[in-house]
Amino acid sequence: MMSFRALLFLLSITLALSAGCGNLTQSADIQSFDTKENTFNRNPDRIIFTKHGRCRMHCRSIDSLEVDEILKKGDINYAKSNITSTNPCRKKYALEGKTRDNQQVRIIFSPCKDNQTVVTVIDMDTDWACDCK
Repeated sequence: MMSFRALLFLLSITLALSAGCGNLTQSADIQSFDTKENTFNRNPDRIIFTKHGRCRMHCRSIDSLEVDEILKKGDINYAKSNITSTNPCRKKYALEGKTRDNQQVRIIFSPCKDNQTVVTVIDMDTDWACDCK
């Protein structure tokens, strides 16, 4: 019969191994997420700004350098994106991150060919007065 200490040791080993397996599953999820993200062009030939996007940037004091920084380093929020279209130029990606002046923003990009179009810019912390149409 096994001693209490030996049983406790085996139980702790089993728990440690099962926790490690959970991390492997999590890593696989992150890897598939990264694979999905690799289809998004973070280095376009050109960034195009819609009239609405420019207006929202102006209202929120966000400049094109901050937009470029979010494009390069922002996290894609797939829950706020619309990437189900079969037409690649109709997809919309919601990228989120902090600007250099600490604004938490969400920027909606629409990729088409080698370009990215800024559809709108949202400050997630402040509701700015803005009259964009």
